[in-house]
Amino acid sequence: MRDAAARPGGDHPNTVVRILLREARRPAGFFLALVVGGILTFTRRFESVAAILPFLVPYLVSLLTRTTARVASRRRDLLLDLPAYRRSPAFIMDCQGRIVAAAGETEALFRTHGITHLNQLLEGHDGRSAGEILLGTADDTPTGFRDYPFFSGITKRWYRVQLRGDRRASDWLVWLDDVTEQVRLEDRKDSLREFTHKLQRELLENESVHDDDTRLAQLLLGEGYQAVMLARLLEGPGADRAAGGGGGGGAAEGVVYTADGRRHGPITIPAGVDAPIMRSRKEGRAIWDDVRGWSSRKEFESTYSVLPEVAAIVGGEIRNFANYHSGDVSIIAFNRAGQLTDTDIAVLESAADTAVTAFSLLDLARRADRRFIQSIHGVCAAAEYSDELTGGHIWRVNDYSRHIGGVIGLDQRTTEELGLVAALHDIGKVAIPHLIKLARPLDDRERAEMQMHTVYGAQIIDRMRRASGESERRLEMACRIALHHHQHWNGTGYPSVMEDNGSMIFPESRDPGAYARLRPPRGEEIPREALIVSLADKYDALRSCRQYKPAFPHHRVVELLSRDDRSGLTGEEVFGREVFQAFADTHQEFARIYDAAAAVG
Repeated sequence: MRDAAARPGGDHPNTVVRILLREARRPAGFFLALVVGGILTFTRRFESVAAILPFLVPYLVSLLTRTTARVASRRRDLLLDLPAYRRSPAFIMDCQGRIVAAAGETEALFRTHGITHLNQLLEGHDGRSAGEILLGTADDTPTGFRDYPFFSGITKRWYRVQLRGDRRASDWLVWLDDVTEQVRLEDRKDSLREFTHKLQRELLENESVHDDDTRLAQLLLGEGYQAVMLARLLEGPGADRAAGGGGGGGAAEGVVYTADGRRHGPITIPAGVDAPIMRSRKEGRAIWDDVRGWSSRKEFESTYSVLPEVAAIVGGEIRNFANYHSGDVSIIAFNRAGQLTDTDIAVLESAADTAVTAFSLLDLARRADRRFIQSIHGVCAAAEYSDELTGGHIWRVNDYSRHIGGVIGLDQRTTEELGLVAALHDIGKVAIPHLIKLARPLDDRERAEMQMHTVYGAQIIDRMRRASGESERRLEMACRIALHHHQHWNGTGYPSVMEDNGSMIFPESRDPGAYARLRPPRGEEIPREALIVSLADKYDALRSCRQYKPAFPHHRVVELLSRDDRSGLTGEEVFGREVFQAFADTHQEFARIYDAAAAVG
């Protein structure tokens, strides 16, 4: 670095001239000249001294100059030594970004890594170099400050850069402020904000998000903790006091998540207990501590008495913890690797606020789900009244469908939704009660009208969907199931809703003749969930007694589904290979579901 500063041509000529003129105007220079002139005049009287004047005068000039400078700048020298002791780099660069001087730890760092240019030390944004960002946008004011941070691949730290200089000067003073912890804190807060935004988006899109407390816990575990407990106050007289953070001791219930991905609980925290998770609520502030700050582990553990079941989950030895609360939510994180920092506590505080928002959104979603399920049950109850001999049938179809959905690999959300709305498959029968209760086989006209229950069902559910004024994924699935659960993979099912060009229409008409020109869908044109419910529906119908047929045992139903004794169609021709094979491989589960329902009712 010193060689770079001393190289020829290192200083701009204009800079040297300005410095020279500035120094010529200083009073100290005239005073020094007066003193030296006086000495020379006085010593000319002594011939013995005149011989050594050429040697003595330069020394005196130098001595007086250095003394004057030292006296005038003794405090500034202390400031000039500062960069040598800074942890964050401070140096001088020229207007091209070349480093021309450094001292102390900065100089050692640059020498070790061979750094001679700003761009080697800092990484810029948007593909631009640090020099282009800093020097290309710096103004002509004495100090240029950049609000955004730069990353150094050398030190693995984040810095904000401050500059002193202007475009007329050849050199710029540069010093870096280490903002690594602030950047990391913002990154962590961004993760929490993104979690909340994602949760909101999923709720708006009717996603299944009832386990998002798990995702929040995983975000905290990613900070290096061994375990995290999320708890909420239970409703009751004590809960109202505790929620205010005024020292109340309301009971709470929580779940512990560990770094190995397991979920433990729920665990009840009794009212009035002095467990660490309730400390911040009691004291009205964030609480954290480390056993290394205590004279003995016994004293630490007696002060912070963790519930035995929680201590067992964590591993029996608490090294440190951090606890905070917001609203009715309390969070405690155990055994962070390394020392707890202010940044960790700030993250925990943000996480507690995020948890309150998340749990509030989830409560709204759960209430909406309960209302949705109540609506489904109400509609299905109407179907039971119109078809009282098969009331339990629709609920068993839910269970069969959920099972097959899991076997063929539907995602968990789709499988659960299928197991909820499959019960609506026969809702269209409420429009034809006069046919449902006939104690004889149907004639051709009646059979054609009976087949319209698929169209009526789709129309009923579509009206339910449109009444909400917004998209409802579960009702859209129910509508497809109601319309297509009597389709066959080989294209011999009903109703006919396909145009010759392969496009599918939604059946608006209640007149069977309106669909005479159309054909039934086949193969992959049929929604997969409808094929699943089709098999579930037929299995349970064959197992159940009807006015026109007896109940068949399980083994006989398996035979009939494998090959229909009337049409001669195989299971793969009716349900498709994927769905039928899932049944063939696991048909004993169908028997278990049917027998369990029969035992209950």
